[in-house]
Amino acid sequence: MELQTNRTFAADLSGILSEWDFVKRTALAMCLIFLSCGSGIAQVHNTLDMKFRSRALLDAAVSGYGKEDTQGYYRLEDFRIGFKAAYGQWEAKADIGLGGGKVAIKDLLLNYHFKNGVLSFGNAYEPFSLDMLISTADLRFHQSAASVLAFTDSRKLGAAYHFYTDSWYLATGIYTHNDINKIGNGQKNAFVSTSRAVWRKQGKAHRLIHVGGAFSFRTKQVNTEEPPVGTADSEGVTSMFPAPLLKAEIPNLGTEVKGAIEALYTAPRWMVQAEYYFDRLNRTDSKKAYRPHGGYIQGGFLLKGSGFGYDAMYGIPSRPATPQAIELVIRLNYTDMNDNRAGIYGGKEADFSLGVNWYINQYLGVKLNGSYVWVGEHCNAFYQKDFFLAQLRLQYIF
Repeated sequence: MELQTNRTFAADLSGILSEWDFVKRTALAMCLIFLSCGSGIAQVHNTLDMKFRSRALLDAAVSGYGKEDTQGYYRLEDFRIGFKAAYGQWEAKADIGLGGGKVAIKDLLLNYHFKNGVLSFGNAYEPFSLDMLISTADLRFHQSAASVLAFTDSRKLGAAYHFYTDSWYLATGIYTHNDINKIGNGQKNAFVSTSRAVWRKQGKAHRLIHVGGAFSFRTKQVNTEEPPVGTADSEGVTSMFPAPLLKAEIPNLGTEVKGAIEALYTAPRWMVQAEYYFDRLNRTDSKKAYRPHGGYIQGGFLLKGSGFGYDAMYGIPSRPATPQAIELVIRLNYTDMNDNRAGIYGGKEADFSLGVNWYINQYLGVKLNGSYVWVGEHCNAFYQKDFFLAQLRLQYIF
């Protein structure tokens, strides 16, 4: 939603009800379609296991940043409905997002399971960043760190193979440089190859050591009349503000090579997670390559509960393992998208965040956090000074 300052309460309420009415109508239609299809298939295949899924994220943010003393934002960040179906070694997943009144296909996957592997086809995230692969509802904060958003992409259409044992997780995939919602509309004619490797050692009482890294290569775009102009950006600690905190335009874009290093440690009461990213966007016509970098470190401490979930099949952590857990979280992030050598300046920032997450039950959760952002050189013109932001999220997932 747009900035909610200087609007009457009646107008705000009308907008919310109008948007929610749209969501309800769309969600009901989708559910009826899925139920009809699932019922028909189940009559043919008695061993079909189908589960319908839904989740919603309702966010609010308050900041003293801007012309007004206090600015408030609120919106339905995400609302999804979908299903997961399994038949033998085959598995299908589909999620439709309805946040902001816009319908978009999120995950759309067909998986085939082997003894120690999964072959996956469809629209999904590349196996690149640890934090980007975590479900939004299981993130320590409202969204991934600014550096994660700067060096990762949206979902892409492609295929990947995931191999896993007790000690190793290995994945590799090849993708188009588009997600399924953009095919045929602003399509980028390039391919991406991404691989990730993790070594881990799991001990007793939810103890885990996990170290790894990822590598990605993107080809040069073809069939363009002029040298393409690439962009790299990050919303920072919130997507509520009207402009991204960091944004770089890369003229004469050629190939791209980027990497990530990751580490994770979990214990019964606490966990720590960190990643560092480095990127090289090559340019044509003898232009110097653009090389941004950044990273974060974050941790969680359980005020109530014990242990953290971990998905060994895909090598990612999740929410606390204990029902009704209360988690104190902390994060420090640094992102530098300025490159003097290339003459490209996308901005530089650092931020520090503290928060608390309360998982009321397996379906409901509340997240409250505050972030202080140090705005560096060449950030978006909207950001003229350092600022503090408080955020609240109500979420359900089943």
